[in-house]
Amino acid sequence: MMKGSATEGADDSDESSDKDNLMMDDLDNAEQLVFDFEAYPMYDGDKEGLVNLLTQAFFNIFLRADVDVKQMADVLVEQSPFGCVYRPAEEFMDEDDEGVVYGVLSMLKLDTNQKFQKDIWTLLKTRARKYSIDKKIWSLLDNLSTAKSDISVGLLINERLLHFPATIASPAFKSLADDLKRSGAQYRFSHVILILKIRIADTDVNGGKGSDISNNKKKLTKAERKSIASIAIANADVIYDNREEEILFQSGLQFDFFQYPVQSDVEKDSKFSSVILKDITYRPYRRVCFLDSKTFYRYLELISSAGNL
Repeated sequence: MMKGSATEGADDSDESSDKDNLMMDDLDNAEQLVFDFEAYPMYDGDKEGLVNLLTQAFFNIFLRADVDVKQMADVLVEQSPFGCVYRPAEEFMDEDDEGVVYGVLSMLKLDTNQKFQKDIWTLLKTRARKYSIDKKIWSLLDNLSTAKSDISVGLLINERLLHFPATIASPAFKSLADDLKRSGAQYRFSHVILILKIRIADTDVNGGKGSDISNNKKKLTKAERKSIASIAIANADVIYDNREEEILFQSGLQFDFFQYPVQSDVEKDSKFSSVILKDITYRPYRRVCFLDSKTFYRYLELISSAGNL
């Protein structure tokens, strides 16, 4: 069990204040909360809470894709004490918290034939072929999803309720790193997939050159339009729902990734939908990252030593 404290309020850093305000879009009038939380190994009583959290992931990660989250929850609990869930410290708990899971950090294998694993591979391949212009990503997904003796793929499950303080991330990632060391070959992955929840700023795909480009767009092929849009999005501002995931792109680590829009899959009044910051609309996307083992362990080290996020 690890323990920490969290304050749900304003950040002292000027650099992060705009992003914090963005993530507080529906909490402007909320009461400031100060509480202790604890991370525990999962047990059978967590299954319903895990299903609820992973069902939320239909709007966070998997959206409306057909992914068997009940089976995912069952496997996460079966793996215990590997991984952890977040709950309030005992002195802060009340009857309404019974069975509630505020977050989970663990890993799932993607190299066997369980239904949820097939569901996830189908989701990723479908999105990549529709939205990635880099055929290397297609090839990578085909390679990783094919059973081979030298390839073992893990999926990082890093889910928290929206607005849950990011201060839990550093000790939780350190605990996960310790779990991986103790587990030996059981969770020794050659590759790890991360699916990040991000929002990307709207961009002018015309490059600001006015109606000439707009008129010429009619002459472009579908592939050319897709390429132009992808380049514009790649250079746009990004907001990360989980602060520790932004570090992955600030660290200088090298890895492949692609991203896809989910605006059409999210209800307009959902807290996971678009938000506006300084008159710029940020639309929800998912960014799928492929890390080899060395890169993943380096990322674990970075977050474990990051302190307060």
